[in-house]
Parts: sequence; C-alpha cells; structure tokens
Amino acid sequence: MEDIDDMNEKIGDKIKKYRTSIKMTQAEFAERLGVTGSSISAYENGTRQPSYFILVKIANVLGVTTDSLLGRDKCIEKTINVSGLTNTQINTIKDIVNTYTDYNKMLNLLSESGKNQL
Repeated sequence: MEDIDDMNEKIGDKIKKYRTSIKMTQAEFAERLGVTGSSISAYENGTRQPSYFILVKIANVLGVTTDSLLGRDKCIEKTINVSGLTNTQINTIKDIVNTYTDYNKMLNLLSESGKNQL
C-alpha cells in the first residue's frame, strides 16, 4: 500500500496536469479556490495536502472527480475546456465520446482476423 507522501505527490501531479491542460495559471487557480498562490504551489509539489473542502473545490474548478485526483479512477481521463460552448455542443461531444467508447469495446471483442477486415 502507498504511503501518504506518495499519494500527496500523485495528487499534486494530477492537480498540475489538469490545471495546465485548461491553460490556467497558478495565480488564476488560487483566486478561483480562494487560497494563496503559495498554497497551490505546495499542493502541486506535494509539500502540502489540500483539505477535504479545498479538494472538492479543486475538483469542481478543474471539472474532474475527487476520485480522479486521488487516483481511484480506473479510466484515463482527459480534461477539455468546454466553456463558451452551448449545451447542445457539449452534448454532441459527449455523444461522440460515447460512440467511440462503444466502438472500441466492440473492437476489443473481435478476433484478430475480424479486426483486419475493418
């Protein structure tokens, strides 16, 4: 089992990865969370762990689950910034993702010869 220091480091890495994927600076992120920039730096470099309350706020701002930040998710997640899109456009993107997910599941069920025919 992982010790708490390993887990903190991973949380920090994930926070930074998600934050930079949406092109948000540490200062902007700190402002959205209501914490200092040095707190964000400490979370990301693993020297400080966010409280439960801040962890939930981090997940909400980044548009991810707390499970994904804690490394409890089984799926590889990518975060995309959909601000500025309409609900219809967002739903279209979700439909496309679901279609590809279903396609890949079916593809994995096919034999190698069946895959080559596609």
